Amino acid sequence: VSKMVPTSDKGRFYAFGRVFSGKVATGMKARIMGPNYVPGKKEDLAEKSIQRTILMMGRYVEAIEDVPAGNICGLVGVDQFLVKTGTITTFKDAHNLKVMKFSVSPVVRVAVEPKNPSELPKLVEGLKRLAKS
Repeated sequence: VSKMVPTSDKGRFYAFGRVFSGKVATGMKARIMGPNYVPGKKEDLAEKSIQRTILMMGRYVEAIEDVPAGNICGLVGVDQFLVKTGTITTFKDAHNLKVMKFSVSPVVRVAVEPKNPSELPKLVEGLKRLAKS
């Protein structure tokens, strides 16, 4: 998974990435490894089934049964376990694919605060969603 793409559902994301080997299918049980996963440890690792596989075509998405190796697709139901990138596999002893690093300097730095202090949790949630996409 190389990117998390926001959906029309509030707070949900499609996990967008390429299938390198085998195939990924709707309902398939998989190991979801975050970028900080270390083989042999349980941290940053989840085992869940993929709710849906989708084909992303511009602003339209189409649900499909499975996606063979070499194609790109979106996955539904794994966004809770990934922040930005990760590796999804069925192989028990798999290692993470190397995370792509982009050395981009910030262009603008801005401090933000809510006008109404009681809305601070909403601001924090919005900033988390922004950092995830």
